[in-house]
Amino acid sequence: MPRLTLSDLDKELRSKNLRSVYLIYGDEPYLVNTGLTRIKDYIAKINGPNSEPERFSGKNANPSEIVTSLKTLPMWSKHKLVIVSEADSIKQPDEFIRYFEKYSPASTVVFVAEKADARTKFIQACLEKGGAIECKALYDDKIPDWIRIEVSSREKSISIDACRIIAELVGNNLGEISSAIDKINLYIGKKNLIETNDVETVLTDTSRRNIFEFTEAVGERDLAKAMYLLKRLMQFNENEVAILSMLARHFRILLKAKDALGKAQGYNKFEISKAIGVNPFFVERYVSQSKRFSLTGLKSLFGKLYGADRMLKTSRLKKSAILERCVREIIL
Repeated sequence: MPRLTLSDLDKELRSKNLRSVYLIYGDEPYLVNTGLTRIKDYIAKINGPNSEPERFSGKNANPSEIVTSLKTLPMWSKHKLVIVSEADSIKQPDEFIRYFEKYSPASTVVFVAEKADARTKFIQACLEKGGAIECKALYDDKIPDWIRIEVSSREKSISIDACRIIAELVGNNLGEISSAIDKINLYIGKKNLIETNDVETVLTDTSRRNIFEFTEAVGERDLAKAMYLLKRLMQFNENEVAILSMLARHFRILLKAKDALGKAQGYNKFEISKAIGVNPFFVERYVSQSKRFSLTGLKSLFGKLYGADRMLKTSRLKKSAILERCVREIIL
């Protein structure tokens, strides 16, 4: 069985090459469902929209029952689709192995499994006779590229920064990312390019966007921009303690990045990513900002942040003035 990617599957189906046996396996359910849906949609075009696949569980169904279904010619359609979930639980594969030697050209069976142990007779037979599609979870640094491909499949384009923000806001759950892309598409309408402001408008509220921009400005030591954004946060009545908490979080990441750089033998964004607990795609930003501060300077900032936090909770001074002074002390 040739090992296929989802792109390979698309190419084969566009060439009207539908296999009689597929094995779709892996720990990324969204990709598994994507592969299964593409096969279902292709067969629906052959049979018409009202055709439905027959479904069995490899854990509970009798293999002979599944094979009988595959051999039975479809009554009201041209091609039969049989989906067998939990295929890694099949205990008696001999019926399937015999079927693979002479399978029905009018049927397609898709075995869906979380794992595929190539040492078992069943998986070996599947690998020999059909098409295997592995759907493993993507590494975090691959998520932005995957977003770009998903957007392209919807006949839209997207900026690199917009990909980055989607990944940061949504995380690495592909199903949730796909839903987010659909929401953004609805928002932009006929517009072809998804930009950062589109992503931020759909996926974040105004205050969250402003806090994100504010901590970035402080990390860049851009006093004018940081003070402007702080005033905007005050205008939106953002909680001062929450602002300070997000600022402290940002500098904890910068301190970890600084420390990781000092320990690393050469620059490796994947190693630094693990050390600071952020997506590898965003490592460069934190590393760049950490270089704007000395290690001693970064450590000393937490005393300033702690002092500002205590004053916010106990002092009669204006809270905005306390934050402004803290920001000036950090940047200058």
